[in-house]
Amino acid sequence: MTIRRPADDSVTRVVELLGDRWTILIIAEAFFGVRRFSDFARNIGISNRNLLTSRLRMLIDADILTRTDEGGGRVDYHLTAPGRELYPTILALMSWGDRHLADQDGPPLILEHRTCGHVMTPLLVCDHCHAELDPRDVDPRPGPGFHPPPATEPAS
Repeated sequence: MTIRRPADDSVTRVVELLGDRWTILIIAEAFFGVRRFSDFARNIGISNRNLLTSRLRMLIDADILTRTDEGGGRVDYHLTAPGRELYPTILALMSWGDRHLADQDGPPLILEHRTCGHVMTPLLVCDHCHAELDPRDVDPRPGPGFHPPPATEPAS
């Protein structure tokens, strides 16, 4: 069954919220422990303070980051619970980049799983049967919030 994806589906909404280079990089840095404005600016290479301020504000308004005043003019940014749920997204982007964009030396960063001590590769699995997911094995179906796009008029 082929369904036409609604123009306002979840993918569209996420891309509208996070589809900017700086926004994704801010979130990735937060997962790697960055908390301070100056560290975000340095690590992602953004020199425009107003742009970084607007992206941080947008992430706070979207409940992805929270801002805490640590006293003495020190402000920290932390991921919220919804923000931490973006971890698989960041891992998927990193994993794809490691496979397709890394140079001959290999990936620039590896992830070690603290629990077992091994270098890990993210794996997306079905939450029911735990089989690895492949797009050829998944069928999109209308969900409870599906609203079919309006039919287009045939060209005259």
